[in-house]
Amino acid sequence: DVDEFKNQKLNQIIHNAFDSKTYGDGTYTTSVIVTTPDQILGEEYRDGFNIKTAHRTWSVAKSIAVTVIGAAVDDGIIDVKAPAQIAEWKRPGDPRGKITLENLLNMGSGLHHNRAGNRTDDVYFGGMLMSDWSTGLSLEAKPGTRWKYANNDTMLAVRSLRGAIGDRQTYLEYPFKEVLYKIGMLDTKLETDWDGNFIMSSQVWTTARDLGRLGILYLNDGVWQGERILPKGWGDYVSTPAKVEPSRGAGYGAQWWLYPVSKFPDLPADMYMANGNRGQRIMVIPSRDIVIIRRGHDDSTVARFDVVAFTRDVLKAVE
Repeated sequence: DVDEFKNQKLNQIIHNAFDSKTYGDGTYTTSVIVTTPDQILGEEYRDGFNIKTAHRTWSVAKSIAVTVIGAAVDDGIIDVKAPAQIAEWKRPGDPRGKITLENLLNMGSGLHHNRAGNRTDDVYFGGMLMSDWSTGLSLEAKPGTRWKYANNDTMLAVRSLRGAIGDRQTYLEYPFKEVLYKIGMLDTKLETDWDGNFIMSSQVWTTARDLGRLGILYLNDGVWQGERILPKGWGDYVSTPAKVEPSRGAGYGAQWWLYPVSKFPDLPADMYMANGNRGQRIMVIPSRDIVIIRRGHDDSTVARFDVVAFTRDVLKAVE
């Protein structure tokens, strides 16, 4: 009920996000939350959706994946600067053995990817093992010298975590025990393939409020209720531009998108965003101590939610 939120200007901006016009013709917003670590400033849901409605994150899952990896870094399990722990690449002379975990997180593996690397239907919907699909890709560029968006890079990064942990059951429990349950993301489900490999490039189901908790974890520099979950400065790490970035539009860090003020003057310079198909968004803005969640079912072929204008308007309303 928007009446419980006192900032009527903010309430109206949030409400406008649902009209399929103000922030993009044909867009279909399902939920919006604007929150600080201390309180929810505004929240609204489309009819048929509520605080317990979980739907697919699409590529926002990538930002969840790097959060789980961050916890493993803090626990001393894995090192982002070291070669990825992919058993199939450890044969003598295999050049893929030099691909670091950081290369994968930055979308800079140099591996071959078809159609920009974001079509992995054989794994998502066809029942193929992630390990068979992704670990067999050939190297076509020196790691760290080319940026190419790739679901496979994310799946391989999480596969590397499995390699570092070793034990299958410990790996399957790790994201829940060490991140999700600790911060109260109790309505989040992580899909695996039939061999137990997490498909955290897209196949995650969660609620708007759970995504808000994820954003708040980053605002709090990886600390939740006094317990450190992520390494100190992990938010700075994921929001540091990769050595090689997209040639146009938004920039890229480690599984989070960047919006440099040189290209996006209406946005705070320190904002970084989780971005998923059909309009899934988490905007983390440390300088304003705010997280903005927008979820939707936009028709990806014709509709695009104007996240820049929406974020600008929200921030003006809460000045």
